[in-house]
Amino acid sequence: MLEGAIAGLTAGGAYAVLGLCLTLMYRLGRVVNLAQAAIGVVGVYTMSVLADSGVPYAVAVLAGLVAAALVAAGLGYMMGRWFAEAGTDQRSAIAIAYLVGLLAVEYLVFGTDPRQIPGVLGGPLATVGGVTITQAAAVCVAAAVLITAGVSVFLARTAVGLRLRALSQRPTTAELMGIPSRRLGVGLWAVTGVLATAVLLVVAPQQNSDQLSLGLMVIPACAAALVGGFRSLVGTAVGGLALGALQGALAHVSQLQEFRDVVPFVAILAILLWSQRGEVWDAAR
Repeated sequence: MLEGAIAGLTAGGAYAVLGLCLTLMYRLGRVVNLAQAAIGVVGVYTMSVLADSGVPYAVAVLAGLVAAALVAAGLGYMMGRWFAEAGTDQRSAIAIAYLVGLLAVEYLVFGTDPRQIPGVLGGPLATVGGVTITQAAAVCVAAAVLITAGVSVFLARTAVGLRLRALSQRPTTAELMGIPSRRLGVGLWAVTGVLATAVLLVVAPQQNSDQLSLGLMVIPACAAALVGGFRSLVGTAVGGLALGALQGALAHVSQLQEFRDVVPFVAILAILLWSQRGEVWDAAR
């Protein structure tokens, strides 16, 4: 089970990074971007197509990141251009339409068959106490930690971070003060699109790589973001890593392995019920 939990940190790191993207989009962009992983799929499949055509891996990866950034920026521009005054609920509903639309376009452009995604991080990194730590797991965990620390410092210590926080808390006042809300919003979408693509490029070679499976990784990412209340970056990172480790451990228990994919849904339900405990207790009294 311990080895399974360590192996599950590959997926856990991906959940954490995607959850961090969701948290940032909610805090700074007023949207639960359920299309986050689907945007990353655009970059992953672009890289795969180019790599299969003989393009060097590094160039294909760069092209995939650029493609995802452009798609994310385009979606962000439409959100800011047409739905700037919409509330969080409305913008999140539009993000669901983005998810469905992106999956449809991806099936049209890349086909419906799963692809073999090339990767360079498939081997073991080290063995500690008989437990093998893979390169992919180490990279995903490190990415979750570094992104959490880097974003926290960026929002607290930089002028752009201060402007983004101002836009999220007092959008009208910030715009009256001359802060370019639309450009910052598009930039936020583009950056989170690049982050989603980068982490999917690491995990896609290690698991099912069809568009739907990768796009629906947003569900455990939502569970991770809920652990942090869509506010705490540290809580989100811890939640994502814990979720992946739990799924990996369950995969090594024969009686429970068939239920490991249900873990994110159970986590979401449990967190939602826990968050409403005060209202339930007041009603009972």
